[in-house]
Amino acid sequence: MRIFQSDSPLMEGLSRISDLVILNMVTLVCCLPVITIGAAMTGMHYVLLKMARNEEGYIVRSYFKAFKENFRQATCMWLFFLIFGAVFAMDVNLTGGAGIAFPPALRLLIIAGGIFIFLMYLYAFPLLARFQNTVFGTLRNAAVLAVAAFPRTIGMVAATLLLPVLVLLVRPLVPLMLLFGLSLPGFLCALLYSPFFKKIESRSAELKPGEDGAHGESAESEPGENEDHCEDA
Repeated sequence: MRIFQSDSPLMEGLSRISDLVILNMVTLVCCLPVITIGAAMTGMHYVLLKMARNEEGYIVRSYFKAFKENFRQATCMWLFFLIFGAVFAMDVNLTGGAGIAFPPALRLLIIAGGIFIFLMYLYAFPLLARFQNTVFGTLRNAAVLAVAAFPRTIGMVAATLLLPVLVLLVRPLVPLMLLFGLSLPGFLCALLYSPFFKKIESRSAELKPGEDGAHGESAESEPGENEDHCEDA
């Protein structure tokens, strides 16, 4: 029966699900040391973007290649988000503490800043996985994309938070977090940011190699090999 052939929609769907499970488990293991979370997320988004474009090859091999080659920059970015998150939590706790009077505008400003950093986080590691840039340049471009691609950004927020919220509301769904908690939301995000990334790639591909620090990347290249420079999103 055609439904059980390797190229049937059913078998392709099952293959995609198994790839997401494998990728999720590998990412979870690589996140355990905490300090490696940035590299783990970068490796995951590198694979997910290829999956969203139907360019995936060897899931685990591609993951660890991206993990290794982006480790230093990814760790620096992760430390930025980790430190900011700790400071944000302390500020919110301080400004909301009983008996301490703070202007409501200050508390709203802190919350708005925290939300914006979260939006940057959604783009930072996918950008690092796809484009060659400095840490500061990647964070700057993440901030620009968070605003420039705002409708997609809202969709990425929803995709990222949907499964955790469902698990909180329906506890029997907890096993889904182990199977798809990182890879499925990330894949949905990749479907959203991939078209916007292609616009950047098309613009960069028109430049000569080395001109303004940008050159095109072939669909089959690995991280660190012919990557696009993305100095300005």
